[in-house]
Amino acid sequence: MAGDQYASAVADIAQVFMFEQWLRHYYVVERDGKLFIEIPQDDLSEIHTKYEGLSGLADMFNNSEISYEQSQTMVCAFVGARFDGSKYAPEVVARTLDGKAFKIEMYVFGVWMKGHEAYLDAEKLPFSDWAEMYEGWKGLDQVKEYRRKLEAGGADPNQPSSACVH
Repeated sequence: MAGDQYASAVADIAQVFMFEQWLRHYYVVERDGKLFIEIPQDDLSEIHTKYEGLSGLADMFNNSEISYEQSQTMVCAFVGARFDGSKYAPEVVARTLDGKAFKIEMYVFGVWMKGHEAYLDAEKLPFSDWAEMYEGWKGLDQVKEYRRKLEAGGADPNQPSSACVH
């Protein structure tokens, strides 16, 4: 049961991080040399309708200046508020964020994003399309084999330890 809980936590938390990447991919604007997330009202309404569980993160980011550190802080705060002690026991979220399975999941997602960047840039795709395409790509034999190699290795796949405060 504990393994299932951690696998579920990896999936839930990774979804939040992926959603944040999606927001930044399509809604970043530059003003006066600073980066902001600006989500048009129609898009924000659609996000609230289609992605109710993630829409709070869009609200947190919308019209906010962002940097790597600010994004990390907001995502970790959202994950903590949404999952820590409510859906999962208090230690599960922290252990998941620091765990190899989560780091591999995020690394593999980064590989997917880099490999599909031109397609993702061609038009604004709904987050559900990203999730569906990513899941399909993860099902490819080559990707499964690559993932097995990452899981069998002792080192983290170029991912730093979580900077979330736990």
